[in-house]
Amino acid sequence: MLSALLASSGSRMYRFGARMVHTAVISTGREGAPSPLTRFGGLSLLKRALLTAQRAGVQVCYVLAKNEEVEALQNSLANDPRLTADVVWVTPRSPLPADLPSDTGYCLVFSCETLFRPALVLDVGREGEDGWQVRDGANDASLAAVPLAQISSLVVTWTQEGSLPAEQIEQLPVRSPGQHFLYRLTQQDDCGAVEKAFLLTLENPRDGLVDAYLNRSCSRLLTRLFLRTPLTPNQITILSFLTGLLGASCFLLGSYGGSVLGALLLQFSTVLDCVDGEVARVKMLESPLGEWLDITLDTVVHIAIFLGVGVAVWKQDGLAAAPLLGGLLAAAAFISFPLVTRAEKTEDAGRERDGWEDVWIEKMVAGLTSRDYSLLVLLCALVGKLAWFLWAAAIGAQVFWVVLLSLLWRADRLRRSS
Repeated sequence: MLSALLASSGSRMYRFGARMVHTAVISTGREGAPSPLTRFGGLSLLKRALLTAQRAGVQVCYVLAKNEEVEALQNSLANDPRLTADVVWVTPRSPLPADLPSDTGYCLVFSCETLFRPALVLDVGREGEDGWQVRDGANDASLAAVPLAQISSLVVTWTQEGSLPAEQIEQLPVRSPGQHFLYRLTQQDDCGAVEKAFLLTLENPRDGLVDAYLNRSCSRLLTRLFLRTPLTPNQITILSFLTGLLGASCFLLGSYGGSVLGALLLQFSTVLDCVDGEVARVKMLESPLGEWLDITLDTVVHIAIFLGVGVAVWKQDGLAAAPLLGGLLAAAAFISFPLVTRAEKTEDAGRERDGWEDVWIEKMVAGLTSRDYSLLVLLCALVGKLAWFLWAAAIGAQVFWVVLLSLLWRADRLRRSS
């Protein structure tokens, strides 16, 4: 009922044992590689590499670039508030930075055409080894975490020979990327096909069956189109909101055709609701404002839909209780909104407590935040049985918020600080 963007809006510091990754060495100009300014998923490869490293906890990025490329690359990064890590440019002709770090910790090493998500660093880093490398043998993609004390020799070798010392990286323990996306883009690659494969890694763990098998299949097609437009995720959220409100107004007509059209528009609204999150994650534009806007406007759409269904059933079936049922359903959605928000804000505390109440809270919120109900509305509208949905949802919604409230109270999560 309430869909939410669950991606983190800020970077996190990923730990390997007691040490941290806070530095990255990113090379450009590898033979056979596309230009660092090549766009993939709405971002240049260089900007994507920097933002990905930053999301993995990196605070300083050493970019190894050709002399003739530096000015254009610097201009491409100007005025982007998302880039908060320090960027140090290193060219074959420039003197070595005087403040190369030498303390404990790790340095990520990869080429800017290597595509991966920050979660890969987190999961592989849990191994706790003294450095590691991840390789995709089929694609020659590689990502390494090198002890920070070796960064000077990495940079010196590159400035002298134009490439990173392979032997220094190859001696590190090899880790598998598992289910994580890891790919090195080449000039011969079809960027559209690679982008499609990248989108397949963006599933939301709380997606229901309808989301997983229907909405995501449609949304990925639209996401690839929206990535090539200047529309922001928040603007797509508003588009989804307006589509949902239009659908709710169609139910007010009280006709069979109006109900079916309203249900179809609701279904399209849920697809767009998937798109805004996908665009935000691919373009790395997640934000607390976007999450709040997504949840709040979703709630307004659901309330409007429930009221509209109540009117439709009243006009079509003559059910006198229909407006009341629609109102009760809308009220339940309104009451559930702060409870679900509270459950999500105290999610980490719940996992730490790990009581049976917390397990059920997580299951209930996961079921509610899926968009599966939209297909049920559509099916009921098609067979002319919206009253079935209205009765079941009106009763079930009251049970939901009462049970969730009691569980949050028992788990002491109503008073916990978020």
